[in-house]
Amino acid sequence: MELLELLIGKKKKRAKAHLKNLMQIAESDGNFEAIEVDYLLSLAGRFKISESELKQIKDHPHTVDYTPPTNDRERFDHLHQLVCMMLIDGEIHEQEMAICKLYAEKLDLRSEFVDDFVKVIGDSVNQEIPTDMIIGNLLSVAQEREAARIEKMPQA
Repeated sequence: MELLELLIGKKKKRAKAHLKNLMQIAESDGNFEAIEVDYLLSLAGRFKISESELKQIKDHPHTVDYTPPTNDRERFDHLHQLVCMMLIDGEIHEQEMAICKLYAEKLDLRSEFVDDFVKVIGDSVNQEIPTDMIIGNLLSVAQEREAARIEKMPQA
């Protein structure tokens, strides 16, 4: 049972750090909008983090260390949620974009991936879009970008 408790504790610690990162994005524009709070509470519920634990993270962010996930799906989900937090109030602030790109790099992803997410998610941030559909759309955007890059290369 100790191993299971250790794994659950590790997962909860990672979730709390992720929620701290989401709060950082929400607060970076100087306004913590109600829609951002709702999104944060929704994710906290998914991660089984109580409102009192969330308040503790907000009040004492220095006590929560960030450890990026190691599997691709979690890394993708974290970046997706970070970009959703940036987009959810309908405005993209320079500081929010910079933070998202910083976390993309911490997740071992290219910072331009944030731009791809913005293209794919766009105005549908408040809708539940199946993850597989988002992944497919992201692949299309990445392929278009790569084709454009190759097209711009000088011919030999």
